[in-house]
Amino acid sequence: MNLPEIKSYEDQAIDTVVSVINRAKEKLGIRQTLRQLAQSRDILASQAKLPLYSLRSPLAVTAQKLLADAIEKKWRLTDTLMYTLKYVDDSKDESSHFYYFEAVFSQPTASYPIPQATASVFFRVEEKHIEPVELKGVPMMTFRIEGQRSDHDVRYVALTADWILAVIQMKIKLFRRIEGFRLF
Repeated sequence: MNLPEIKSYEDQAIDTVVSVINRAKEKLGIRQTLRQLAQSRDILASQAKLPLYSLRSPLAVTAQKLLADAIEKKWRLTDTLMYTLKYVDDSKDESSHFYYFEAVFSQPTASYPIPQATASVFFRVEEKHIEPVELKGVPMMTFRIEGQRSDHDVRYVALTADWILAVIQMKIKLFRRIEGFRLF
């Protein structure tokens, strides 16, 4: 009995796109070698993953360093934004220890060197205590953008400047509407 390999939806989508592209190229008379086909799949695959292998004890210190490196070098958010990153707090429950960080982003301009609006991104690092030490693996890290409800796993989703700029623009539009009311 041959069971098909179980693939994630992302891998299935990438394989579908690659096969469609290759069928189209074949119809045009362009054939790809196996190496070229593998390279086309690598180009379409997501490179937004953030490895968490550098997280060690003390987790609060190494997580903050990993976040700063990711913001500056991996996600390259400092090309368009300025930020401050701070350790907020930690908490424990029966099964996990949580560490909380906040990154506050702003976009100063020549006309407004002190930014009118900021956007916060909240990070949570979870270290589980219920698993044996040899099976524990790396802690889990998620982020949530201010005003949103969903958490994103940093291993699969990259934080982009567009999300942060959208929050800043929404705040600026709200401030302009409030100024337009002329209540005072």
